Amino acid sequence: MPMPPSCMLPTISSLSPASCIFVHGHSTKTFANSSYDNFAFHLHTNTIGPIICAQRLLKSGISIGTMTFISSDSGSVQLFREMEDGFAAYGASKAALNQMARHLAAELKRKGDSTTVLLLHPGEVKTDMANVDVAWEVEGQMTPEESVSACVKTIESKGPGDSGTFWTWENKVWESDVVLG
Repeated sequence: MPMPPSCMLPTISSLSPASCIFVHGHSTKTFANSSYDNFAFHLHTNTIGPIICAQRLLKSGISIGTMTFISSDSGSVQLFREMEDGFAAYGASKAALNQMARHLAAELKRKGDSTTVLLLHPGEVKTDMANVDVAWEVEGQMTPEESVSACVKTIESKGPGDSGTFWTWENKVWESDVVLG
């Protein structure tokens, strides 16, 4: 299976693709109907692509103050969202991203690297990707500009002591997150 375009290097925007649920002709599928290709697509776009980009950026030798991965509340293991039928592959790919980013933060910390690694939930954003029928009420949608503005404020307020943590666009630590010690 070819890699999706959002995983190609060296574009920095590839570090944090927002989602691959509704792009490239892939739609949400129930757990029972999810195919290997659908699951692999989500993992390549939401987990493997961003982590490989991060590895290459870190190996480049350029100074990186903060590295932010766009995650989702759908990737929370502790606060499982059982009503999200059809989001199993997406949620699993975001949970994997969360774990990989936390491992990256811990490794950098042990090496004495001051790079801050953050995970960020951008909120419910009105995009073409979000234009899909779901069986639950989607509340609080904001424009991409509103989300980006809020996310930038959150990112700018964080430092090395926050590395490995998961934040929301509202500058709130994700409820289930535990700060790395």
